[in-house]
Amino acid sequence: MKVRMILLVALLTLCSTLTIMSPAAARDDVIAGEIRKDVERTLDLWREGRYEDVYNRVLESGGHTKEFFITYLASAPRRPSCCWEKMQEVKVAVNGDNRATLKARFGFDTGTGVEFMTRGLKLEKEDGVWKIKMSDALSLSGKGKKVSGGKKKSP
Repeated sequence: MKVRMILLVALLTLCSTLTIMSPAAARDDVIAGEIRKDVERTLDLWREGRYEDVYNRVLESGGHTKEFFITYLASAPRRPSCCWEKMQEVKVAVNGDNRATLKARFGFDTGTGVEFMTRGLKLEKEDGVWKIKMSDALSLSGKGKKVSGGKKKSP
């Protein structure tokens, strides 16, 4: 009887400590993984100098031309770091199926070392890819406080 009681208490304790994830929370975890993967891929393409591919993974904002964006990133003083320095302390808040916010500590190579900054990025899913705003990418580059020039002409 005593053994059964101990086993019952142990079982109840175990059951009470297990967290059962709701379907919505499980879905958000899957989406958060996709977001992290897509942002890391965008940062990798940027580091590799594949600016046209990066352009295809950002949301157009501010009316900047593709040429302006590519030239701006190519001449920027910072590039995303590699490996574990690239993105740390990642937190993702999912806001529906197509919107989210990612906050992370990003590492950037400056030519003289690695510079870290913690930033939040608003993302949207477009064409199956989680994309950051163009203004966020330009801002992360460290080239300047305010981005001007390269505006698309109005029809």
